[in-house]
Amino acid sequence: MEELRPRVKPARSRKISEIKIGDERVRVIGLVVDKKEAEFMLDDGSSRLTVVFDDPAVVEGVEVGSRVRVFGMPLNVAGAHELRAEIVQRVDGLDLGLYEEVRREVKKLEGELEEAR
Repeated sequence: MEELRPRVKPARSRKISEIKIGDERVRVIGLVVDKKEAEFMLDDGSSRLTVVFDDPAVVEGVEVGSRVRVFGMPLNVAGAHELRAEIVQRVDGLDLGLYEEVRREVKKLEGELEEAR
C-alpha cells in the first residue's frame, strides 16, 4: 500500500514585487545577479530578492548571470523579504518577453473568470 503524504499547495506565479505576506509558496523567474555560499540575489526587473538555501545541491550549476525559476516559501526577516528555495531550475533558454506576455494573458483570463462568478 502506498504511503499517503499531505498534499503540498501549488506555488503561485509572482513577480518579486508582487510577493505578499500570506503567500505560502511562490515561484519567480529572474536573473542571478550575485551569489554567495548560502544565498543568491535574484532580479526579475520588478525588484530584487535574496534567495536562501540550505543544500548547495539545490543550486548546482547556477552562477551569476544564470536565468532561473525558483520555487519556495517567502520569509520576512528583519523587515526584508527573502525566499527559502525548495527548487531552483535553470531556464536560460526561456524567452522572457513571451513569458511575460503569457503571464499577462493568464492574469487577464483569471480576472474575467472571477467576474463571471
